[in-house]
Amino acid sequence: MQPTELKRVFQMFDRNGDGRISKEELSHSLENLGIFIPDQELFNMINKIEVDGDGCVDIDEFGELYQSIMDEFGELYQSIMDERDCTRMITKVDVDGDGMVNYKNFKG
Repeated sequence: MQPTELKRVFQMFDRNGDGRISKEELSHSLENLGIFIPDQELFNMINKIEVDGDGCVDIDEFGELYQSIMDEFGELYQSIMDERDCTRMITKVDVDGDGMVNYKNFKG
């Protein structure tokens, strides 16, 4: 991941803008992405990565943490995003709102 992209993603997770991501911020952000990790597992992931002992992840530690999460849950996340993208596309052309796309939807 490029440094500018990493910074952008870090800022999305750092909800209070203090330059550190707490376990709570990480959990909340991941849940918003549809990734649910039990508290103890999240705690273990953070403790394995963070080196200064404050229990939070800073920008320097975040790259490794993010990569480990994406390695484990990335395929699941990608399938969720694909489903959402499909739903958005169907909604745009489904003029009668029945959740189905048919010739009549494209013709109109």
